[in-house]
Amino acid sequence: MRLAHLPRTCQLVALALVALLGAPPLGAAQGANVFAYNTATTAVTLTTTTEAVVVTSPVVQAPRGEANVLILCYAELTTGTGTTAVTARIRRGTAITSTLVSEENDQIVKAAAGSIEPFVQMVSEEVKASNLQYSCTLDQVGASANGSAIYASILVLAR
Repeated sequence: MRLAHLPRTCQLVALALVALLGAPPLGAAQGANVFAYNTATTAVTLTTTTEAVVVTSPVVQAPRGEANVLILCYAELTTGTGTTAVTARIRRGTAITSTLVSEENDQIVKAAAGSIEPFVQMVSEEVKASNLQYSCTLDQVGASANGSAIYASILVLAR
């Protein structure tokens, strides 16, 4: 996918990440020591209003017993009939019951059912753990038909 094909807000986030990752660190402790990413290109069905994991990161081994972690998720969803909003979440773990790390606010859909809607979530946390794994989840609000997450990616930076 080309940068020009992304929505304007996603372009700004992508450019900021490129600048951040490409810039030399100010000091040894400043930059991310560990990073992991994953892309899900196989569609994930969202059954009406049930939350579903759309992408999961690989396990990240924190550089010490605690870490500062930044997680960025991007997903594209073809909405189901009746969908009025979508809730995107970032969870520490691989299941919809895992610890919620991000906000869980409904985002109003901007087009008719069956259209493709982009969702971006970014969150940071300080956590005492050595092996970390994160997932991005979506669920539809008010849907009477299934939706389909057609693409998702996750980036985890830790120091």
